[in-house]
Amino acid sequence: MRRIVQSVRWRLQLWHALILLAVITALCLVVHHVAQEERTRRVDRELRYFDRTMFRYLTSNQAPVGPEVIRERLRNLKPDGSMPEVLKALFREGESGEPYCVAWDEQGAEVFRSANAPDDLKAPGCSKDGYEFIRTENGRREWFRMMPDNAGIAIGKELGRERDELARLTWKLVLCGGGIWSLGLIGGWWLAGRAIKPISAIAGTASRIANGNLAERIDIADTDNELGRLSQVLNETFDRLQTAIDRQKQFIADASHELRTPVSVILCETQRGLKRERPSQEYKDILDTCHLASERMRTLVESLLTLARQDDTSGQLQSEPCDLSAIARESLNLLKPLAEAHAIRIEADLQPATVDGDPRALPLVTANLISNAIHHQPSGGSVNVRVSTKDGHAVLEVSDTGPGIAPEHLPHLFDRFYRTDKARGSAGGHSGLGLAIVKAIVDRHHGTVTVHSEPGQGATFTVTLPVAV
Repeated sequence: MRRIVQSVRWRLQLWHALILLAVITALCLVVHHVAQEERTRRVDRELRYFDRTMFRYLTSNQAPVGPEVIRERLRNLKPDGSMPEVLKALFREGESGEPYCVAWDEQGAEVFRSANAPDDLKAPGCSKDGYEFIRTENGRREWFRMMPDNAGIAIGKELGRERDELARLTWKLVLCGGGIWSLGLIGGWWLAGRAIKPISAIAGTASRIANGNLAERIDIADTDNELGRLSQVLNETFDRLQTAIDRQKQFIADASHELRTPVSVILCETQRGLKRERPSQEYKDILDTCHLASERMRTLVESLLTLARQDDTSGQLQSEPCDLSAIARESLNLLKPLAEAHAIRIEADLQPATVDGDPRALPLVTANLISNAIHHQPSGGSVNVRVSTKDGHAVLEVSDTGPGIAPEHLPHLFDRFYRTDKARGSAGGHSGLGLAIVKAIVDRHHGTVTVHSEPGQGATFTVTLPVAV
């Protein structure tokens, strides 16, 4: 029962049934009221026609006709076969359900009573003024025309026939209304099923995706409506989720692969050292190798930790005004010995450019780009570092005179653990995370990083960050 109440289809059907029932009931009540009013007006017209015909008969043939003549004519009327032909059509020989007539004189005594007149019909009472009124009482419709001297006439009609007609009409309305309501319920159930069919399809597809079928998508063909737009949004969300999950899987696989090598080196070296007694120099070599592998692991773990912190967008960026040129100068001073060791000449053009950023993360951007430029070019080359402002942005450019990057590698250069050819390969213990860290930090600061390179023409990395307001 609870499942039925919570069902959207049942709720739609319930509301549809209630609204349809209210509309049909209101319509039937209106029809019944109109039919009742029409029958009442028809009876009133019949009574007035009766009254006019009676009045013409009582006042005809002689002029002027006084009240005494009228009362005498009424006394002479007999509800039998002696009634004039002109009135027989009115009384119809006193048949039940036909109009009846009762007349009183000034003393309230009856001067005429038709055969079908009810026994309880009495004179309504005297008044110094004449009056007319019509009433519905005891299942009869009666028209009274009273004179100032208390004489008067009443013309009435039993409403049994009209009530029977209204009763038949009521049953017809009930039956027709019930039939229309039943057909409406069937149609509403069918329409509700068609309306929620796309929702059921969306729920089914989402359930299969949640169970692991990440490649499946909601069919949005021929659904240019609200549900179609909802399906499109869900498909885009599923695309992003699949991309994120695939990247996470690839990231875990790459990280495991990178960590496996130094771990294997440490295990092999320690096993080699434990197999037998060795000279102290061999032990020292084994420990040096293990130390290098450990350093490699630490560098990799620190890089992964940096990426994880930059990917965590749940917290607000801890930023403060930072001079990008000062940060670049510190990185140059830090990497100057490395450049001298590789006989690399460094040229700098550093203009003040203040940005709102994390002072602990931005140095990684400048250091990684400058270190990357130093490592990936032969000795004797040069690195040019330039900081400036342009169009409300701080611009950092790091150029080298190395061998350049092949075009097929450029779209993937900032992917994690991505390496190009041997010229920019893993020589020197690089993990392939340096440029990925740069992009993650720049994205976190709402900036952009691009690379322009041609084979044999070196490479230029450009970082653009919003200046501090």
